[in-house]
Amino acid sequence: MTDASAEQGSSAPRYDFTGIDLDSGSVHADVVRLVGENVRVLELGPASGYMSWVFASRGCTVVGIELDAEMAAQAAEACERVIVGDLDTLDLEEELGEERFDVVVAADVLEHLRDPLRLLERLKAFLEPDGAFVISVPNIAHGSVRLALLSGHFDYAKVGLLDSTHLRFFTRESFEQLLDEAELGLAELHRHELNLDASEVAFDAEQVPTEVREKLETDPDARTYQYVARAFPMSKAGLREIQARLRELAELRLVADRVVELEGTIAAIGGREGELRRALIEAHDQLLRLEARLGEIDVLREAVAERDQRLVEINSELVAAHVGLQQIRQSPPFRIYESLKNLPGLRAVRRRREQQFQAEVAKRSGQSS
Repeated sequence: MTDASAEQGSSAPRYDFTGIDLDSGSVHADVVRLVGENVRVLELGPASGYMSWVFASRGCTVVGIELDAEMAAQAAEACERVIVGDLDTLDLEEELGEERFDVVVAADVLEHLRDPLRLLERLKAFLEPDGAFVISVPNIAHGSVRLALLSGHFDYAKVGLLDSTHLRFFTRESFEQLLDEAELGLAELHRHELNLDASEVAFDAEQVPTEVREKLETDPDARTYQYVARAFPMSKAGLREIQARLRELAELRLVADRVVELEGTIAAIGGREGELRRALIEAHDQLLRLEARLGEIDVLREAVAERDQRLVEINSELVAAHVGLQQIRQSPPFRIYESLKNLPGLRAVRRRREQQFQAEVAKRSGQSS
C-alpha cells in the first residue's frame, strides 16, 4: 500500500496497517466508502486483513487473494477465505469457479503486477451484472518525483511512490488508459493530494527555480499522491469511445472554467481601472509635492551650512583675540602697569579721577533733566 498517512514514521511490517478512520479522508477510508455495506467483496492483496476487518464490520463478506502465506493466515481471520497465490499466474477459474462478487477491490495492487490489464480483463467474469471495481494506484507524476528526477534521482524505497516492489508506474492519463483498454467505464475518480514537501521522495528545494515550484504547486496532477477510482464493465460496443469523448469534454470544461475565471479576474481589474488611475494621479501629485519640499530643504540646508561656516570663522576670531589678550597680559609693560597701579599714591589718584568722572556724569544728568 502507498497511503501516505500510514507510511510516515511507521515501524510496522510492510503493508501492515491498522486503525482505518473512515472520517480521516485517507485513501483506505475512501476505498471502504466506495465499496459500501452488505456486499460480497473480492479483495486483491489484503495483506494482514486490516481493511478486510473494516469490510466485515460493515456487513460485507470477503474473499481474499494474497501472495504472502503468513499475511494470508492473518487475513483469514477477517475473511470468508483467503487464496494464496500470485495474481499474475493464478488460475482464477479454478480457484473461484462460479463465485460472483459485487465489488473487486485492488487497493494499491496493480502497480505490483507484470500484467495488470490481463488481470482486470479476467476478473470481469467474476462480477455480478451490476458489480464494480474499486481501485487505487500511486501517482508517479507527483511533484516530488518530478523534482527528484530533475536532479537525477529515482531512488527506490521500502514503501511509497518508489516502492522497490513496483513493476508498473501510473499517471492519471496512463491509469485512465488502462481502464479504457480493460473496457471499464470510469464512474468516479478521486484525487488524494499531498504537499510536495510532505512526500517521502526527497528533493533539494533550494535548487528548484521558484517558477517551477509554483507551477507544480498549482497543478492538480502534480499535487495528487494517489488516485482512487470506481469503474464498471462496459457491456455494449462503443461505450469505450463514448467514455473517451466524455473525458475530453470534461477536460475542455476544466479549460473553459479556467477561462471564465480569468475573464472574471480581468473584469474585476477593469472595474477598478478608474480607481487605480486616480490613485496613480494622487501618488504622482504627492511625489511632486515631496520634490518641492525637498527643494526647500536644500535651501535651508545651504543656509545652515553658511551659518555653520560663519560660526567657525567667529570662533577662529575669538581664539585669535584670546591669544592676543594673553600675549598682552604676559608682556613686560603690562606686568609693570599691574605692579604700579596698586601703589598708594596711584590708587588715590585713580579714586579722585573716578569721583570727578561720577560728579561730571551727575552734573550732565541734572542739566539734561
